[in-house]
Amino acid sequence: MATTIAAINNNPAIKFSEFIRLTMTTGTYTFCSAASPITVAGVTYTGLGSLLSISNVTQDVKSTSRDLTISLAGVDGINVGLVLQNNIKGSVVEVWRGFFDSNNQILTIGGVLQFFKRYQGIVNNINIQETFDDQLRRRIATVSISCASFKVVLQNRISGEKTTSTLWQNKHPNDTSMNRVAVITAQYFDFGKAPTGGGQPTPTAPANYSAGSLG
Repeated sequence: MATTIAAINNNPAIKFSEFIRLTMTTGTYTFCSAASPITVAGVTYTGLGSLLSISNVTQDVKSTSRDLTISLAGVDGINVGLVLQNNIKGSVVEVWRGFFDSNNQILTIGGVLQFFKRYQGIVNNINIQETFDDQLRRRIATVSISCASFKVVLQNRISGEKTTSTLWQNKHPNDTSMNRVAVITAQYFDFGKAPTGGGQPTPTAPANYSAGSLG
């Protein structure tokens, strides 16, 4: 169902920022593209300003499998180790867009907070590029986080159960229906050919049977 964004219609000078929540095994990190920290529904998002950039979010009628890239510029070289040490891959990424009022707070129109979710996916890769700042005399890094949509995750997911007797018995100890899988694996079946034995013969029709008769 389409979401109505009242802030677009009610505010000719639209001001907005992107808000990101990165949920990792070590904790949850929140940041936004605003110049200062913004608190939304009790959650404070660190303001990174222009240091945060997000690639375009593809909006289609159907679900899309395109990736999203989040870039954090100006990362101190000392903090690069923290990025590498944390298990970022597989973390959940959520992106919202919030619209501001004249006080740089999230608008509320008609009782609806103008804060809308745009994307949710999984981190599948990270890329770090370092440059040396001559003025600061230190290394500055740009961390790019590549996120895959849940559609890609579901497409690559291996589903179902293996039918080897050992694995089947581990999950279904009392079920012996897969015990003969190993025996028939290398067997060749000529489907459609007349059976040569081992099967039950097709019952013949009674002598007094005629087509279209019930007797």
